[in-house]
Amino acid sequence: MAKKFAIIGAGNGGQAFAGYLSLKGHSVKIYDVAQSTVNHLNELGGVTIEGNSDFTGFGKIELASTNIEEVLKGAEIVLVVLPSIYHKSLAEKMAPYLEDGQFVVINPVAGLGILEVKKTLKENGCKANIKLGCTATLLFACRATEVGHVIISGKKELFTAAALPASDNHLFSELFADIIPEFEFAYDAIRVTLDNLNAVLHPGPTLLYAERIESGIAFEYYTDFTPSQGKLVEALDQERVAIAEALGIKVRTSLEEFCSMYPTHGNNIYEAIHHSKSHRGIKGQSSLSTRYILEDIPFGLEAFKAMGEVAGVQTPCIDAVITLSRAIVDGLEEGRTAKNLGIDGMTKEEFLKLCIG
Repeated sequence: MAKKFAIIGAGNGGQAFAGYLSLKGHSVKIYDVAQSTVNHLNELGGVTIEGNSDFTGFGKIELASTNIEEVLKGAEIVLVVLPSIYHKSLAEKMAPYLEDGQFVVINPVAGLGILEVKKTLKENGCKANIKLGCTATLLFACRATEVGHVIISGKKELFTAAALPASDNHLFSELFADIIPEFEFAYDAIRVTLDNLNAVLHPGPTLLYAERIESGIAFEYYTDFTPSQGKLVEALDQERVAIAEALGIKVRTSLEEFCSMYPTHGNNIYEAIHHSKSHRGIKGQSSLSTRYILEDIPFGLEAFKAMGEVAGVQTPCIDAVITLSRAIVDGLEEGRTAKNLGIDGMTKEEFLKLCIG
């Protein structure tokens, strides 16, 4: 049955979702702060999808707008497709206009961001009876070559998702079963946060690319990945897995997770990345002031560190990447520390009750 979607954010992922869902027969409205983007989408009338996807073609958009009230009005499902740095401010904007019965999905979430969103909605007077959920990552590997034209180079086969509280998972599973079955609503917010691999795949390797980035040497982020970068990813990942185990939660390693999301293989993360056709052609950064640092440190690794503190797990490699990043990259926000998440001083039991119920 066709659903009414509100897509919040008209970046790469937001436009990909808008076109994809429209092509699957759903009604789509999209919100963005950039008037020029909104104007162009309205002129085009939708988004053209090309590449490796189940659906390619022109997906019609009912409305693109900078007025969030217009976009949220009447929507059954709200997909927030924005970087973590915007989740709090976006929740402030949505709070007065959300409606009873809406399903709001933070896609993707990082660093227990769903707790921050829930807290912000409450603090800003949201009275609507909504269902809140989150996913570990984006559905697509995609790039918008221009506004209204998106290349989808890969689509994940399955990844973790969770409702808050997890007792609502069945409602999300039923809703998305025929829409986006790749959303596996069978987990909790802690597991989904720890399953977001951006925090281990992005900041550390980006620091090791510093010479290329600052020398202006063009490169591809994944194609030019080296074995040493792979080792750093796996060291960070060992600490992520240790945090999960201390909290009594089972997670897959980054290698297992990567191979489950993409058609690839390998004995280690370096090999799996090099065998992934979905990641070819993704350009490397031109500056260290990139979301791989500005987002994935304060809203990814900082939250992992915070969970490690609650769980009693030491995180020397995570701490080292955070420290180095803050030493050489200007403009890093404080992020989702234990204090800012409201979990400072919590016991493991209190933390698990907060996230799972």
